[in-house]
Amino acid sequence: MEIEGAIQDFSAGSQHTFFIEEGGTAYAAGFVESDFGYRGHLGVGEIEDCKNDKNKLCEGENDPLTIKTVIDPSGEKLDAPPFKRVYAGVGIPADSGEMHSVLIAQNGKVYITGNNNKGQLCLGDDKIEYVDEFHEVSGIPGRARAAAVGDEFTLILTEDGEVWGCGSNEVGQIGQGDNTDYSNKPVRIKELTNIIDLSTGLSFAIFLEEKGRVWGTGSNLYGQLCGFTGGEPRVNVREIVIEDAGVITQVETNRESSYFLFDDGEVRSCGRNDEGQLGNGNSINTSEKDPIVKVNLNKIVRRIGSGPSSQSVFFIGDKKVYASGLNDRFQLGINEIGSRETPVMVEFKCDVDIEFVSSSGSHTVANGIYLNC
Repeated sequence: MEIEGAIQDFSAGSQHTFFIEEGGTAYAAGFVESDFGYRGHLGVGEIEDCKNDKNKLCEGENDPLTIKTVIDPSGEKLDAPPFKRVYAGVGIPADSGEMHSVLIAQNGKVYITGNNNKGQLCLGDDKIEYVDEFHEVSGIPGRARAAAVGDEFTLILTEDGEVWGCGSNEVGQIGQGDNTDYSNKPVRIKELTNIIDLSTGLSFAIFLEEKGRVWGTGSNLYGQLCGFTGGEPRVNVREIVIEDAGVITQVETNRESSYFLFDDGEVRSCGRNDEGQLGNGNSINTSEKDPIVKVNLNKIVRRIGSGPSSQSVFFIGDKKVYASGLNDRFQLGINEIGSRETPVMVEFKCDVDIEFVSSSGSHTVANGIYLNC
């Protein structure tokens, strides 16, 4: 599907997609298997008894629905503000139920919807099982710059470089040590300052500091924090040191793998590699001997795209995009099924200028323009 008009932001989740038009209007589209299992991650209200009504949320496939209203901290329903950033729900490819999603408004306020079994909605109330409309998050000082959604946890980056988290901390996902199982309200990760970028996988997170230092916390079962711990998690934030490398300009993650883009266009990766998602030409996870590897791509990369539900990764260059990893549903954008261990060129109809790519376990979304078609 191609959407006409300028898109400000978008995010691919498990069997659903969010996008924000240039004016700030947000939309949600996707598949809902059943009313019984749905926990509100699309944020457009409850499932209605409808059949082929494109203006209502129904079981089955849903065309884009406008997010028209939000709930403020007092419980009052208001017209939705203009939004600038969106982060879709995280789950396995077949999941269409127990997830949560985040929107950031142009005024820096954070809104959240969906499942709340571990307090991942940051609403401070354990009695809330889920919500099906976007609720404003309070308790975060200042304006939000970005956010990241994992499985049962949420991270929020403020404009002054602080990181706040809520939800599960069972393996250190929100960096609160080994005495906190979860938090139902935002808590600050005190070790982090001057953060400019962050990214989450299923149960871990990576952070980029203004001066190029990188930090990580959470699960390290597959070495996705680029250091050997015997599979044990890091429950506090620790620095990730990458030797003999330039300045890191972007961090990206997917389910259990991490990626680092350097100022010279080189990319390195670590973690799980069973589908070739590290892009280094094999399917071997990184190890104590080789904690981080180089992506086997002799091209200058401008940006990396993936997502916390994904086992695929995309390397955006000038006029071309390359991809590796899981490809059981054609999610690499090539005309063949089958995972790729070495990056292959995505098959657009001509040269492209791609700005962002977002992928989940079920599909991939990209925005940009065609060149010379």
